[in-house]
Amino acid sequence: MGRHLEALLRDGYVVVPGAIDDIACVDAARDVDTFKARNKSVLRRLEASDSAFSRVVNLHLAIASLSSLFTDSDAVAVCDAFFEAETVLYTSLYFERGSEQDLHRDSPLFVTRPAGKYLGVWAALENIDAENGPLVVVPGSHKLPDLDIQAMASRLYGDPQNAPATSEIGWVAYQSAVRQQSTERGLEPLEVHVARGDVVVWHPSLFHGGAEHHSDRRTRRSLVMHVTPLGVPVYHQDVFFDPSRAVSDRAPWTYYEHHGRQIAKFSEVDFAHLFKLHVGGLQRPDASALGRVKARLLSAPYRVLTQLRSPTM
Repeated sequence: MGRHLEALLRDGYVVVPGAIDDIACVDAARDVDTFKARNKSVLRRLEASDSAFSRVVNLHLAIASLSSLFTDSDAVAVCDAFFEAETVLYTSLYFERGSEQDLHRDSPLFVTRPAGKYLGVWAALENIDAENGPLVVVPGSHKLPDLDIQAMASRLYGDPQNAPATSEIGWVAYQSAVRQQSTERGLEPLEVHVARGDVVVWHPSLFHGGAEHHSDRRTRRSLVMHVTPLGVPVYHQDVFFDPSRAVSDRAPWTYYEHHGRQIAKFSEVDFAHLFKLHVGGLQRPDASALGRVKARLLSAPYRVLTQLRSPTM
C-alpha cells in the first residue's frame, strides 16, 4: 500500500492491479444487464441514442454489486492513507463506452471543505486498451502552480460572489488555463491500459480525460467513483470560484453501510443527464418477486423526476 500512495503523490495517479476480484467484476456486469432487462420500460428513451449505458450517475444505489466494487477493493486502503481518515463513497458514474471526455480537472465540480479531500477511483470491469476508450492522464499535472481563481471569477462574473453552482463558461475557462499550464511545462498525456479488476486512483488536481473509443464491437465497462472522508461536504463551482464563501464543513446527507463501509445516501439515479429516476421505482437485479412488484407500483409516480441538461457533470 505504501508504494501505491507514494506513486499517487508523485505522479498524481496510481494503478492498483487486481484490486477487485474477477468474480466481483463479472457479477457487477451481469447485474447491470439484469437491471436493464427488468427496467426496460422506463429506460426505453435511452435505446435510440444510448443502448450502451453512458454516464449513469449513482447506479450503485440500485445495484449492490456496483457498491461492492468500492467496498471490496484493495484500492480503498490507498484512499484511507491519503486522507488519513475513513474513506466513503460519495457518487459514482457507470460507463459502457469510453467517455471521450476532454482533459480536465474534476475540481470545479467537487469542492470539499477542507479543500482537496476527495479522490477519483476508476474500476475496470473488463480489459481496456487503445481500442475501447482508455483513461488518459497527464502525470505531474497535480503539481502545477495554483491559478488565481478569484481573479478568473472576477473576470468572468464581475465578482466571485456572483459565480453560479454550474457554469459552462467557468468550466471552459478553468480547464483551458490548466491545459495552457500543462503545455508550457511540456507535460504529456498518457493512456492508461488496464485489465479487468484493476483500479486507478487519481489526485483531485490531476488533469485527465478519456481517449477515443475506436471499436464498435467492444464495450468499456467501468465505474468511476468519487470518494471523500466520512462527513466531508462537496460543493460546486460557486464555492470553487469564491473560496472565501461561508459554507458548512459537515455534509448534509446521511450514509448507509455496505460491507462495512459507508456510502452517501441519495434517492435518484441520473441517466446520461437526460432524466432522473427515483431509486424506489427501479427494479433491482437482486430483488425478490415481491420486491419487483413493489418497484413496479412505485415506478409510476417516479417515472421521470427531472428533465435536465448538464454538459459538465
